[in-house]
Amino acid sequence: MQKDFRQILSEHQALLSRVASSYEANESLRQELLQEIALAVWQGLERFNGDASLKTYILRIAHNRAVTHVSKEVKSRDVSLQDDDNIVATAGTIDDEPEYVASRSRQVSTLLEAIRTLPVTMRQVMTLTLEGLSYQEIADVCGLNKNHVGVLLQRAKTTLQERMSND
Repeated sequence: MQKDFRQILSEHQALLSRVASSYEANESLRQELLQEIALAVWQGLERFNGDASLKTYILRIAHNRAVTHVSKEVKSRDVSLQDDDNIVATAGTIDDEPEYVASRSRQVSTLLEAIRTLPVTMRQVMTLTLEGLSYQEIADVCGLNKNHVGVLLQRAKTTLQERMSND
């Protein structure tokens, strides 16, 4: 691999944090998941052959590791949605008024909770869409066809809109 692992991890750290946040609400378990993802990326880099972009390849590894983590955690504990305050970021807001920041923080927290309740495949598609990936890139990461990505994304958006409007 041309790039050093530390450089790759540094370049994609925020992306990997967002992926982990979409799967795990608990801060300590989220950090554990991030470590698992970093290890999996390190192990997987030697198999990277350039068929997809490095970002797509890393996202595929991250989502696969996150799915494994979620299935393991569901078996070992009752999943609860908590600790969202630790992952809500309001960077980039023009208005730093406390009411605006608090309102925005609640909105992001509510969205993350709703995303975590989606079935895993819909959650993956929604998270990758929020990261700005194209339908084809999402299909490559998730092992789906491009049309199925569109269907899943539409269902995920509809489900999220219903859940968000009920709150």
